[in-house]
Amino acid sequence: MANIVGERFQITIDKAVREELGIKPGDRAIERVEGGRLVIDFMPAPHHESMLGILKRPGQPVITDWQAVKDRAWAARAEEIMEVLAEDSRRHAGDR
Repeated sequence: MANIVGERFQITIDKAVREELGIKPGDRAIERVEGGRLVIDFMPAPHHESMLGILKRPGQPVITDWQAVKDRAWAARAEEIMEVLAEDSRRHAGDR
């Protein structure tokens, strides 16, 4: 799997290596030198695909009102905080 460095210092990544590592056009190649060797890490290119499918649970309806979901989450968190504060107040009231 030897490659020749071109005039613009480019090389071609062999197909078998690309497939094994899952490298796609547009991925970022991050280069560094370790112990006198070139090490390249690949980061997938940013995508604009929906990730909604990872949140779907079998038997559950599809979420269409995300604002309502956010509002319920904030309300639940606020309730948790208020419970902690109330318990703290009761504990400190007993110290007097």
